[in-house]
Amino acid sequence: MLDYFEMERVIEELAKAYPAQCATTWFKITKNHKPSKEEYRNKVVEYMRQFEYLLATYPQSLETDKLKDLVKKTLAREIEKVLRGDNKDVERRHKHYVINSPSDHSKDTFKEVSEQPYFQKSAIAVLIKEKKSQKKKDNRTDEKEEEEEKRQMEIQYENNSITDKPRRKKKLIRF
Repeated sequence: MLDYFEMERVIEELAKAYPAQCATTWFKITKNHKPSKEEYRNKVVEYMRQFEYLLATYPQSLETDKLKDLVKKTLAREIEKVLRGDNKDVERRHKHYVINSPSDHSKDTFKEVSEQPYFQKSAIAVLIKEKKSQKKKDNRTDEKEEEEEKRQMEIQYENNSITDKPRRKKKLIRF
């Protein structure tokens, strides 16, 4: 009987190594910055199920059939863990994505401001305005820098094309 230890380890670490990242990317692309835990878990499971298709590359044999059975059982066990919320890595990645998503946090900030006493509201509002104006300045600065870089590259290209001359051969000194 062959030992399939490596495959068992791969499947145990599968959710963290591949499907969770794919799920996060999928939610980014679809601009869903606050998926529920269930939505996230289901998407991770969807990518986990693709692992079974990899086994089609193995040669047909009795040992391959045993491997496929083992993979199906182990994968089903790991999928259940993910769906129940018992996979710490998937839960951590979901939490990290939702907290650090690029969605508009200003709504939350304004809600927090409205719950503060009046004297704190003005200070927080000033900070928010400063952040927004700094972002605008940064964007303008970035755009100006990009334009300047493009202009410099064009000038350099023009200069190179004007001054391109055939290379002279160096004289070899023989002793």
